[in-house]
Amino acid sequence: MNITKNWFYKLSELNSEKITIWDNLIVVIFDDFFLTNSLFENVLSHRIQMDIWENSRVEYYWVLENRWDFDINFMQNKAFSTLSVRCLLLSKNWENIKSKIHSILQASNTKSDIHIISIVWKDWFIDLDWIIQIEKDIEKVDANLIEENIFLWNTWKVKWIPTLLVRSNDVKASHACKIERISDEKLFYLRSRWIWKENALSMMIESYISNMFKCISMIDEAFYKELFENIIKKIK
Repeated sequence: MNITKNWFYKLSELNSEKITIWDNLIVVIFDDFFLTNSLFENVLSHRIQMDIWENSRVEYYWVLENRWDFDINFMQNKAFSTLSVRCLLLSKNWENIKSKIHSILQASNTKSDIHIISIVWKDWFIDLDWIIQIEKDIEKVDANLIEENIFLWNTWKVKWIPTLLVRSNDVKASHACKIERISDEKLFYLRSRWIWKENALSMMIESYISNMFKCISMIDEAFYKELFENIIKKIK
């Protein structure tokens, strides 16, 4: 599937596992696999290959839930391309998420920015393998990989392998991980104002969701509201 014009796309509408973004575009893609396939138990894997060409800016938004094996490869093989990935993971129902993002920068003056937020329930498990690979003989490359883990219970498990494969010298690259639990003090404060626990949790997590998907809310408000409601239902 070749994308040749600026637009907001849903992945289900593209109907392809291999996507090429042509030169000089601004493209926003929402991977709606979570919305379109959450009822199908026989769907166990999800694979995407994306090539980003010269001077194009791509924003890719993603929600992952439960048991599937997810694998996305981004290839920035021409100069001055920019990739921004925002991913929300929801792990519950005693099932695991196993996912991999591989961002490969093969040209100079490219940027890759990956930000993941995981919301984890009691005894559930997220297995992440996130790689940013910077090839040799390129310059002025900027790569960032950030993960935030938010735990709603006292027991949990996350396996995360943040990998930076840097084969060039003129590079700015970083990765970071933040872990926090929804505090009892904050919940008590909200509940003391006659707010139910479920609503208090929703309010506290709402800011994370809003910040992650705020671009979509400005492009398609109706779709953002539907997405937000689906996520809040899962959290409750």
